[in-house]
Amino acid sequence: MKTNINTELFTKDMNDIAQDFSSGNVFLDNFLKSEDALNNSIGKTFVWLNENRTEIIGYYNIGVGYIDMYYGDDKYKIGGSIHLNFFALNEKYRGIIVRKKADGTVIKFSDRLFTDFMNKVYELREKYIGFSFVTLAATDEGYSLYKRNYFDDLDADLHFSFKDDEKGCKPMYLALDAE
Repeated sequence: MKTNINTELFTKDMNDIAQDFSSGNVFLDNFLKSEDALNNSIGKTFVWLNENRTEIIGYYNIGVGYIDMYYGDDKYKIGGSIHLNFFALNEKYRGIIVRKKADGTVIKFSDRLFTDFMNKVYELREKYIGFSFVTLAATDEGYSLYKRNYFDDLDADLHFSFKDDEKGCKPMYLALDAE
């Protein structure tokens, strides 16, 4: 199954098709179906639509943050970040292989959506805002996707602020300027 990726900024006129979105995670589904998905103070939501624009294949919501490092009792801001607030794929596309590379690596729908997210990160960094990291709080289901995309578990001396809905998730980061 091959599908062209067509992500765009989520708008109010997409609310009807958002109501049919199901990732298998009620919390992630409810976010997309709520006014929060359009709330600029939370982040910007991008959706991947099918070719007919009748279904949302997946979505992500991005905001900003920063990473702190603790030295004893002192806390220092070490760099700004783009924070992946939400990332979800329609459950009927989960696990489906879009393409197989010559080296045997498989590309799934989740990989394509995540690549689009990272392209957006680099575009934001190049054109609009400076930052050093990408941060996220991984669910058990998403952890392997982020690990294979070079994200690391947050070191014990590093921290970023959690939202209530991220408690219980594993904090991860990607240093964009790592050598």
